[in-house]
Amino acid sequence: MTLPPHLIPTLHRLLAVLLCTLLLLPYTNTIQAETKKKATEPATKTTQDNEKQTDSQNEKSTPQEQAKSQIANSMVNIDVIQQTLEALRMEVESSKEDANINSSSVKTIRDGLELIDSKLKETYSGLDKSRSSISSNTQAIEKLQEDLLASSRDMRANTADLGSQKSLIEDNSIRLYEILIQISSISDKVDEFAKALESVQNADQKQDLRLAVGSDLNRLWIMLSIILTFFAPLAFVLSSNRNHYKPLADGTQQHQGVVLACLGVFLGYFTIGFSLMYGTSTSGWVGTSSYLLTPVNADPNMLPAIPFTEFVLYQIGFAILAAMIVYVTVGRQLSSTAHMLLALFVGAILIPVFGHWVWASHFIPTNKGWLEGVGFIDQAGSITINAVAAWFAFIIVWKLGHSVPPPEHANKEFDDPVYSSSGILLLWLSWLGFTTGTLPVSSIQIPAVMLNVGLAGVAGGTMAFLHYVLFHADQSRIARALGGFVSGLVAIAACAQSVTFAEAIVIGAVAGLLQNIGFSLLRKFFLRQSWQIRPSYLIAIHGVAGIWGAIAVALFGTEESFATPNFTQLVTQLQGIAAAIAYSIAMAYLALFLLAFRKKAQPAQE
Repeated sequence: MTLPPHLIPTLHRLLAVLLCTLLLLPYTNTIQAETKKKATEPATKTTQDNEKQTDSQNEKSTPQEQAKSQIANSMVNIDVIQQTLEALRMEVESSKEDANINSSSVKTIRDGLELIDSKLKETYSGLDKSRSSISSNTQAIEKLQEDLLASSRDMRANTADLGSQKSLIEDNSIRLYEILIQISSISDKVDEFAKALESVQNADQKQDLRLAVGSDLNRLWIMLSIILTFFAPLAFVLSSNRNHYKPLADGTQQHQGVVLACLGVFLGYFTIGFSLMYGTSTSGWVGTSSYLLTPVNADPNMLPAIPFTEFVLYQIGFAILAAMIVYVTVGRQLSSTAHMLLALFVGAILIPVFGHWVWASHFIPTNKGWLEGVGFIDQAGSITINAVAAWFAFIIVWKLGHSVPPPEHANKEFDDPVYSSSGILLLWLSWLGFTTGTLPVSSIQIPAVMLNVGLAGVAGGTMAFLHYVLFHADQSRIARALGGFVSGLVAIAACAQSVTFAEAIVIGAVAGLLQNIGFSLLRKFFLRQSWQIRPSYLIAIHGVAGIWGAIAVALFGTEESFATPNFTQLVTQLQGIAAAIAYSIAMAYLALFLLAFRKKAQPAQE
């Protein structure tokens, strides 16, 4: 087929556009130049100006901005090509009207133009996607740059931190090295001291050195025992029931009254009581020396077994325990002033006088109390502290019960635990100090005594709980179990240093059982009012179990486990128990007389 001559330039343009379409992406600038030359001159000039402006901007912009600029130029070139195609399409249409062209040729040209147009659209769409991708990639790159900048700052900060840590480690290494040098020098001195000891030929010098070291260790041990004994008043403060939150007779809170009682007993025992208890004995009945005014070493015949200050503090712990038993047993029936005076009486007279009968030689070995002289044994205060204080308080509570109206039986009585769980644990710790404080630190008895104390307490609590569960139906089993634990501690105090483990368990179990029986008898025959429930518990725990502990010395305190009881010792123990009960009753009536005299004297003073 032969085309008319005037259509040949049109066909040439069509072929040029097709070639530009195929080579558009790698040769965008070349396509732009050819298309502009075959279109109009103004378009060519505009494109050249844009290229120059783009080149100048590309030199100053970032790679991302250059890529965006190139895509934009490519899109401009595509727009120019589309305009050219549109012009060609219009020219073909006009040529069709002016000349007789074969319809198939025209259709072929039109199809070619449409094909070129579709390819240009696809290319334009791809470039648009590329631009979007570059934009998102640019944002990601900017975010990455920010993260890298932050990481760089962190690395610089960590580098500075590491530098300071390095300096600190170097300083500590230097100090450690200096300490090692000092330890090395100390080790050398110790070696020299050991060699000097080996070179000592005089046996007396070696013995003196051993005695000096042993004395220092014993002082350290008794200081630890002092700390343990002072847990006892804290146990009474932490132990509470319904009555504990009720104020005393004058409105003072009971926990504040504990502090007043401690002040009274401390003052009374230090100023008067210690001299009566450990002073020079007068026929074994009372001490007469005043350590408050006269130095303890003034008389060369009175050399104390334990340094004065440590021993005073240790014995004050016993006196405070006795005062706390009296205070909690009497409870809110007296005012705070009366309680303070009563504690002063306990610390100055009650415990010191009977304590001299039993323990006079514990401080000055040449002293002998009359009960101690006949062989009475109470190692850590089952009778001397617990029973004496409990039966003293019993008489006061019993007499006060006659001065108040009889109980209202309509009100349901309740049995609250006398000691809380925390109070039990503190008493356990304090008992370790009471039972081992006077033993030398080198004694192999200390661990065995501590174990005996724990076994007796556990056995007492278990037996009291089981006995009450089996023979009673109310809800007082916990009160009985906690009281039974303390009963076991009280009983074992008299003989913890002279019984075996199995015997300690039996002693504690019997103490727990006796606590239940003693409480029932006291409530049935003597202390029948509702406010006397707590006093009944305390008297059964400290009074009844204390008596049992003194008897257990003769029954179990032999060389072999569960050997034949020492009946001679049993008679001596019963003699001491009778003396303790009679003494407690007499002192209770004396205290009541002094309290009554104080009440009568108050109006006259006013």
